Amino acid sequence: MRLSLHLLVQFCLAASISAAALAQQGPSGDLHHASLRDWNQAGEANRFATVSDLVERILNLHDPIAVRPKARQVQVCINRVAADFQQGSQAVADTAVACMAELGMLSR
Repeated sequence: MRLSLHLLVQFCLAASISAAALAQQGPSGDLHHASLRDWNQAGEANRFATVSDLVERILNLHDPIAVRPKARQVQVCINRVAADFQQGSQAVADTAVACMAELGMLSR
């Protein structure tokens, strides 16, 4: 995954925002602090619940109908990144933020 300097700055900002958001609310999925190796071993429902939580909090969306398609896009992206064995220790939340940036979901 190649990120420009601008997207890298957005990634760092969003990662700090996501950590604060996770501290404020309890997660539904349990992969928020997991690695991509853990992601690969988790069930589909847990993956979707986790990515939905992250999308909802990072993008500040409160409508499940708005969250669902974005969460599916981010989940596909995370699955793609997680398939790369070298990325196994990378954090799921960090990968989700990078995927949101790659997909153009983060405001500039």
